[in-house]
Amino acid sequence: MKAKNVAKMPVKRFTMGAMRLFTYGITSFSHWVTTPFAPSDGDRVNAKSMLDCEPTAESLAHLERLFPHLPRPFHLSAATQQRKPVEGAVKHLCIKRPAGKAFCRIGSGVYAASPELCFVQLATQLSFHELIRAGNALCGSFYLSPAKDGRLEKRKPLTTRRRIEAFVRANPGLTGAKKARRAVPWIADGAASPPEAFLAMVLGLPFRHGGFQVAGFKVNQRIKPTRKARAIAGRETLVPDLLLEKARLAIEYDSTAEHAAALQLTRDAQKRLALEADRYKVITVTTKQLASRAEMERIARQIYRYTGQRFRPQSQSFEGQQALLFRMGWSLDGYWKASAEKVDRNGVAAHMNSFGAFAAGIDLSEPHRVECSYDSWGSAW
Repeated sequence: MKAKNVAKMPVKRFTMGAMRLFTYGITSFSHWVTTPFAPSDGDRVNAKSMLDCEPTAESLAHLERLFPHLPRPFHLSAATQQRKPVEGAVKHLCIKRPAGKAFCRIGSGVYAASPELCFVQLATQLSFHELIRAGNALCGSFYLSPAKDGRLEKRKPLTTRRRIEAFVRANPGLTGAKKARRAVPWIADGAASPPEAFLAMVLGLPFRHGGFQVAGFKVNQRIKPTRKARAIAGRETLVPDLLLEKARLAIEYDSTAEHAAALQLTRDAQKRLALEADRYKVITVTTKQLASRAEMERIARQIYRYTGQRFRPQSQSFEGQQALLFRMGWSLDGYWKASAEKVDRNGVAAHMNSFGAFAAGIDLSEPHRVECSYDSWGSAW
């Protein structure tokens, strides 16, 4: 009897592990950009839970039932070599552990890389510009609701630039950490929409990365207006989209697509009038302007003139990098898809942009194996 029980132990252990899934990189990000909930401390676990965890057809079906909006193939972490590939999954072999509780429980048997670890993993899959855009989304106050056809909704930011920076600093041996460390300084905290986050990139990135190198602005920083401005705005505080406080310059993104409600349009107009009443210079950027390199250069030159600086992009890589930046754009639609139920009900194919534009040349249309490594299996675990 004793020998029989010992023989069964490895089988039981593997079966339990096989029912757990740990999403990696792009799949983790697809979850984070479409969930209304920021991770709680109680949901965070360390990498010990990933031992003996291997994707199976059964566990992938479970993942799809829980999160039908996550595009395939699913990118998954595993701690051991996989004997047999599983269709629809891309396995990332992680033979070393990240420091801290770097995974979050997001469903029964399903764990996602924490927003901080997710950012580092994305550095192995995305281009530099795409990585910053993803970082802006992780640190933004918005998410895309698959239940409402990708409608923009508000939520608490998942993380902050400082927390990502601290995580990278604590895990210098992670694959992707070096690239992540280069991207972290250009992440904008608190963007309220993908276009706002892209606007911060276009204006704030240095010339060598294709931006217009407008330094010192804050995204959605709350300010206290005068009594006159408060009366105009009908509120006690104002939140400019981008603010250069010392220059008293506010940059407002104006989009009827993002702010369709008449009430919101009225509030935006009141905010601009209130800022002007407090002697702020207000520059409005429309969706059409944000999509145009020429229009954004005109706006950048206007900012430089107003702040008394000379506009001199001397980097040799400026034009090429800017072309890449604008080609990327601000859309995050490729990170989610309509559920099968919605497709069947509407009788149309699920809307999903090609991942090729997001994955820096990696073909994600077919399952394949990517290996990565984290820092040591420390005894502190």
